[in-house]
Formats: sequence, C-alpha cells, structure tokens
Amino acid sequence: MAALRQLGLAIFSAWAWGGGFAWMLVGATLTLLLRAIGFPYQRIHNWVTAPMFVHVVTFFAAARVRIHYHPEFDRTRRSVFTQNHINLLDGHLASAVIPHAFSGLMNAWQFHIPIYGWLMRLSKGIAVDKRRRDRLVEQLTQAARERKRIGMSILTFPEGHRTLDGKVHGYRRGVFIMARNAEMPVVPVAVRGFYEVNRKGSLVIHPWRRVDVFVGPQHDTAGLDDDGVAALASKLHTLTAHAVEYGEWPGSFDARHRSVG
Repeated sequence: MAALRQLGLAIFSAWAWGGGFAWMLVGATLTLLLRAIGFPYQRIHNWVTAPMFVHVVTFFAAARVRIHYHPEFDRTRRSVFTQNHINLLDGHLASAVIPHAFSGLMNAWQFHIPIYGWLMRLSKGIAVDKRRRDRLVEQLTQAARERKRIGMSILTFPEGHRTLDGKVHGYRRGVFIMARNAEMPVVPVAVRGFYEVNRKGSLVIHPWRRVDVFVGPQHDTAGLDDDGVAALASKLHTLTAHAVEYGEWPGSFDARHRSVG
C-alpha cells in the first residue's frame, strides 16, 4: 500500500510540475502578445498572470487555499509584502493574496529559470545580486521607488531562503530598510500548511492539502530610524511565526475570509 501511494504521488507530482510549467508558458505567450499590442503590464497581471499563477497552486497542485484578511488591511494601498518562504510556489500563492499588480524581490539566478524567469522579467521583478552588496540597498531602494511610482506593490521573503523545517526563521532587515527608504508600508503575510504541499529539496507535490494565508494590516515605515526598522522587522517576524504556528494572529480580531480555487 505504501509503495502504491508513493507511485501515485510520483505520477501526480510529474503531472503537476509538467502541467504547471506548460500553463506558465501559455501565460508567458499571452503576456508577450498583450504587451506587444500596447497593454500595460499592470492590467495584464490582473487579467492573465495572477489568475494563471493561482491556477498552478489550486488546480495543478490541488491545494485548498483560504485567505484571511485583517479588517484594517487596505487593498488599494501599494505596499511591501513580507511572506514566509516555503517552496518554489510561494510567488504563485501570493498572486491569490495581493489584490493588485506586484513585482517580486528575488535572487538574480531565478531570472534564468526557463519560463518562470521570463515571466519575472515581464512582471518587472527586482533582482538581488549579492555580488554587489556595497550598492545593494541603494539599488533596491531605487527599484522600490520606481514600482511605487507606477502603482505596483513588492513581494519579499525576508528570511532570505526557504525553510527546511516548516518554521519561520529570522528576518533580514534589508527589505525593511528598502521599504523605509521608499516610504512604503509593510504588510506581514503568514502562510500555514504550504510546507505540507511541497518543501525545499523535494519535487513531491501532496494534493488536497489545506493552506491558510493570514494577511495583516499595513505597518508604516516612513520616518523610522535604523533601530525602528530593526524593531519593526522583529515585530513582524514574531507575528508571522505565531500565525504559522497557531493558525491565527496574536490576539483576536475578525478577519475577512476568501477561499480560492
């Protein structure tokens, strides 16, 4: 029975990855065509990219996603979203969470991944080149200001790497400094249950798992000094770790719920 189950998971995983990449290739083609005839990317994101990315999670990976928005979350305000990092589908899941066009902050090597990397370039993704640490904060700040100017939010993973144990690990301050310098608020996003769908080092996709996403309110960064930035990073890490561990934010509040898929 165990061998049969493993075989079933292998077949499903091959279908999920293969189908997901083929689906993204369709999305990349549609995006290129729409860009070629003059549609702005922000609209293409809402019409094509985001729905197709969400489909990879809810259809190909067969995850049952439920999103819990804090009542003070402002859907219209462009922000820096800080999400705990679990697997290669995190950005796809975020497309169901962030209610408008956004670009991702990611390692430069990810832009070389076939199909995915092309879409990241089309979506104005921000490359983190760790070989240029002396200018990294300045470059990220300039990129964030430009995304803010054109009405886009930014998705970040402040842990800097995917978790190996399902827990939320320490946050690096760079994305918070970037947000402060660009005068953008920060929104904590806690993802619970996605580690059971897929994890780093494995290609196995476990279908029909429940995934809960908790979206907090905006936290203003303008005017914070470096100590204030460090305190905010620590606070949002604590909030996110609590939500991932216990399935709720610390304290009680009424959240707006939305099922996806």
